[in-house]
Amino acid sequence: HHTRRQKHPTMKKRAPFSQRQNTNPKSISSNMKNPPRHNGPLISRGASETTAEQPLLNKFKNGDNSPLSAQEEPQPPDPDVPNYILLIALYTLQGIPMGLSASIPFLIQQKIKNLAEMAGNTAARSMAEETVKMAAASTAAASQPAATAAQLYNAQAIFALCSWPFSLKLLWAPIVDAIYFKKFGRRKSWLVPVQTLAGLLMVGGGKWVDAQIDGATDIASFDVKGLTLFFFGLYFLMATQDIAVDGWALTMLSKVNRSRGPLCNSIGQNIGYFLSYVGFLALNDAETSEKFWRPLLGMKSRPGSAEGI
Repeated sequence: HHTRRQKHPTMKKRAPFSQRQNTNPKSISSNMKNPPRHNGPLISRGASETTAEQPLLNKFKNGDNSPLSAQEEPQPPDPDVPNYILLIALYTLQGIPMGLSASIPFLIQQKIKNLAEMAGNTAARSMAEETVKMAAASTAAASQPAATAAQLYNAQAIFALCSWPFSLKLLWAPIVDAIYFKKFGRRKSWLVPVQTLAGLLMVGGGKWVDAQIDGATDIASFDVKGLTLFFFGLYFLMATQDIAVDGWALTMLSKVNRSRGPLCNSIGQNIGYFLSYVGFLALNDAETSEKFWRPLLGMKSRPGSAEGI
């Protein structure tokens, strides 16, 4: 006897899966206009939660996987700050002779012009006294400006040679790095003698430089070559100091801050250059001293003259 399972009369036949999906266009459009909202904590976040998680996201973007503390700890001060101050002071001392040498060309130009004017006045007086030689004197007076310009350019070109040591310091830089006294220090073995010699040279040679610039009575007695040799020696000492200080900066500063050594060089040299260049010209000019410095300091106007007395 073969029995066959019969379905219950109340059971309905299920439709296929493709026919069970909702294909009503009205219901689809209504779902698109009013999508379901989810107000769970994982989807909707407040501004405070986003702000709190922003530092953590920034650390992950930068590749830092270290745990983030509740409060960032303050960074300790830079331990190289005293080294920066020392380097700037050394470079400032190095820039003072350089600024003084830069002011000398202006003094040379002024001195040669004054000597040329004195020579022209002498020629004019002799021309007035000797009318017979009037033609020769007029020719000499006409050629005087050209001769003065040639002498001025010649003096400026000769004095420009005093800055050569900074261009040639590569020649004796290995000597400065290799020879030193171990007990005294590798860099101090050169810095102390160089600064001592530079100071003695400036103190002892100041009167001589003043005599050469102000004491010359004619162009022939104006010793430009002597001034060039004097400042050439100062530049040689400052170039040697620059070698020693640059080498000291590499060992003085930490590895992270070694790139700031040239910055200290630029700041210090510019400070020394400005003080000795602009300051010297301002103090050396008689009109500037009369209009600014003497009223500021409460000093007499033109001491030693008839007006000042």
